[in-house]
Amino acid sequence: MSQQTKIIEVAIEAFRTKGIKSVTMDSIAQTAGVSKRTIYELFKDKDTLVVQALGQMIIQQNQEFVEILGNTENVIEALFNILEREALRRTEMSPSLVDDIKKYFHLVNAEFFSDHEKMCEYSPSFTFLQKGIDQGIFRKDLKLEFVDNFLHEIIGLIHTSNRIRQLNPSKDDFVHNIFMPYIRGLCTEKGLKLMKKYFDVNQSSN
Repeated sequence: MSQQTKIIEVAIEAFRTKGIKSVTMDSIAQTAGVSKRTIYELFKDKDTLVVQALGQMIIQQNQEFVEILGNTENVIEALFNILEREALRRTEMSPSLVDDIKKYFHLVNAEFFSDHEKMCEYSPSFTFLQKGIDQGIFRKDLKLEFVDNFLHEIIGLIHTSNRIRQLNPSKDDFVHNIFMPYIRGLCTEKGLKLMKKYFDVNQSSN
């Protein structure tokens, strides 16, 4: 493992458990077993390290999502499992990390989502949508690139909109009032039945 990879992994673990603001370059250097000078030789500043660490977190998360897509019967079951996994992940994550990430969202977006080819690596949603069409769950008339990019714009809006931020929405607010209604709009009759099976029944039992 290279020093750069080691530093990024140490940073990821520290950010997950403590948030970003409270983690210092000194503490990362000590845990990684390198000098702070070495970190600054590899990363221009803390913001650069944060962006690289968040990018790696996205890759790891997306690899999990792709694995779930490959191990479930259909994309709606996969979506249900992904949201359950994300709910568990949030309980294991420092609450301050969610707020800290807002500062870096535009930097991460510029670094990893501005290039079309990079988006394929950092976004499994296109695969999710294509598989849903192949399974007869999403409508065949959808323009996948448009829908995929719009989904990312919705996520970006949640992170950057002052009007939405003033409402202090929870993740559940976002999922049930914005994300899920939009996904239902993409569905065929088969897809809507599966949505009811996996989501409506579960929601009514909570």
